[in-house]
Amino acid sequence: MFKALSHWLDGRTGYKALIHEALEEPIPGGAKWKYVFGSALSSTFLIQLVTGILLMFTYSPSSTTAWGSVYYINNQMTLGWFVRGVHHFGSQAMIVLLALHLIQVLIAGGYRAPREVNWWFGMGLLFITLGFSLTGYLLPWDQKGYWATKVATNIAGGTPILGPAIQKLALGGSEYGNQTLTRFYGLHVGLLPGLLVMTLAGHIALFRKHGVTAPKNAKGMGHFWPEQVLMDIVASLAVLGVLVFLVVSEHGANLDAPADPSSSDYPARPEWYFLSLFQMLKLFPGELEVVGTIIIPGAIVTMLMLMPLFDKVLPGKLAHFLACMLVFATVGAAGYLTYAAMDEDANNQGFQQAREKADTERQRAIFLAGSPEAGIPPEGSAYVLLRDPLSHGKSVLTKKCLGCHFFEGKGQPIQGDDGKEATSPQVASDLTGFGSYSWIRGLLEKPSDPKYFGKVAGAGGMAGWKAKSKLTSEELDKVAAFVATFAQIPDDVTSDEWTVDPVVFAHPGAELFVNECGKCHVVNGLTEGGEDSPNLFGWGSTRWTKRMIQRPGSVDLYGYMDPHQQMPGFAGQLTENDLTTLVKFLQGDYPKE
Repeated sequence: MFKALSHWLDGRTGYKALIHEALEEPIPGGAKWKYVFGSALSSTFLIQLVTGILLMFTYSPSSTTAWGSVYYINNQMTLGWFVRGVHHFGSQAMIVLLALHLIQVLIAGGYRAPREVNWWFGMGLLFITLGFSLTGYLLPWDQKGYWATKVATNIAGGTPILGPAIQKLALGGSEYGNQTLTRFYGLHVGLLPGLLVMTLAGHIALFRKHGVTAPKNAKGMGHFWPEQVLMDIVASLAVLGVLVFLVVSEHGANLDAPADPSSSDYPARPEWYFLSLFQMLKLFPGELEVVGTIIIPGAIVTMLMLMPLFDKVLPGKLAHFLACMLVFATVGAAGYLTYAAMDEDANNQGFQQAREKADTERQRAIFLAGSPEAGIPPEGSAYVLLRDPLSHGKSVLTKKCLGCHFFEGKGQPIQGDDGKEATSPQVASDLTGFGSYSWIRGLLEKPSDPKYFGKVAGAGGMAGWKAKSKLTSEELDKVAAFVATFAQIPDDVTSDEWTVDPVVFAHPGAELFVNECGKCHVVNGLTEGGEDSPNLFGWGSTRWTKRMIQRPGSVDLYGYMDPHQQMPGFAGQLTENDLTTLVKFLQGDYPKE
């Protein structure tokens, strides 16, 4: 039955003749391992095609949803991390295999007549493969891809005359955003695959026409089947094995924190195969940048394209020698620049600190995305860290508060006189544990401690009270415990509603608070206080702390102090999200790993 079906199909397609012609391809000198690179490259492209299609079923090409969909692939989809990892490392394998294949063709002289056009097809495949890498880099819409792509498109934008137009076309406007991502996605899964298939088909067709470039002393005649086929299969399996090893050892491809256009301190670096071009930017700074990014690479590409024509103007051996020297010098220079870039980063303390911060943000974003308490907000992945008190709230604290306050014994990071990192001087309290029982207890015990009001000019009232107070340690414990309950008063509860709650007056520290603290502090409905202390109703709560940050000079807060000694107000300087995340960070109210 199978034989009859095979005969029927062959009669209508002629597939047996096609297979016979493909497998019986003559190989002067016989099969050799140096011929396997082309087949291994084709196999890797097939791997990329299959894994790319699998990723397309889940990937969502939008600046709002891209990162979340890649997170889902990496962390929730069955074997998604493996599929994405193979696709990620496969793209790098294509670069390596294509370079090795071109070098092998170069050494064999396979770029010379009558194979000039096929050399140009090979160069086209190289540029298309680099295009795949560049466009695929952005698709996760994470920090690494976003900033590396921004560097690359800025380089393209520096091209004389056409640069700005090219950059605007790639971005889909003047800013990086959803249009940029969708255009890169369209290039990656639409245009470039089509160009690659057509170029590869032309390359293979011309290869079949001219055959392998056999050495002049080749003896005998081999065939593609079975010797070369076996070698090609072994090489392709070896490549697959390396990919699997890399994926398993690295547990897939890295996913950085969601893209954040405001994060200007991110240590942007391209993948290793573009590092040499990145390093060139440093060698030609300022107005000379175009030399390193456009002129020199453009000249090298032009020479590579013209290489098949060297024989027209130079003796054959000299032309081949110069062609080999050109390629080896280019590869050697690229390798040196790549090493120089890596070595410079490894010894750059600022880069390492920025990289450590980026890794911390990446780990935090991954944790939050999978946390039941947080997850990915409906507004998109950009809000994963933006809504996180530990990430955004701490950042607001550092930028806005630590110029005066301390947190965990440190102020705002600054550069010391000796050039080393230091912190700004403390002129206000340490906010570690602010609003908690331990903070209040410490304040009651020693208000003049620098951790509390020891550094605050004009805030010596507490120290005066402490000098006169006769409360025992146990009584201070009760007062601190009572004041700590203020932070738990809901924001929608008024002082009238709170003071009628019998639980309030039943607290063992309530009477002590009224008798001792109520002489100065006002708590509506509980104490009358004086005119030189802040109102403590809701002290430490979200409502009270937000108001304190925005308007500390209000008459019921620290308006009694000299304006020059008051904390500056931040009303209008912070968004509602800034305030909320800052207060929650101070309260320790955030998902913890």
